Amino acid sequence: VVQLTDDDVRYLKKLRKKKSTSQTIANRCNILLAMDENHPPAKTYDQCVMACGVSRATIASTVKQYVEKGMDETLKATPHNCQTSKNMI
Repeated sequence: VVQLTDDDVRYLKKLRKKKSTSQTIANRCNILLAMDENHPPAKTYDQCVMACGVSRATIASTVKQYVEKGMDETLKATPHNCQTSKNMI
């Protein structure tokens, strides 16, 4: 359940518009804003898929991370699992 304060909403809207914000973080902002129950209308997962252009799995993992770890952790960039030359040897 995503429940944002008015300050959270302002912060997320500002963050997603910054040129330095990655697409991943902007997507997470959009998901949290779309799923927010404190500022109706909150979207369903299917509506959020259409509105945000991401998969249900992305929405589910973003919401789960928000519920379990909070907004700050949810908006941290996560390193991708890349193969390094060391792993390829």
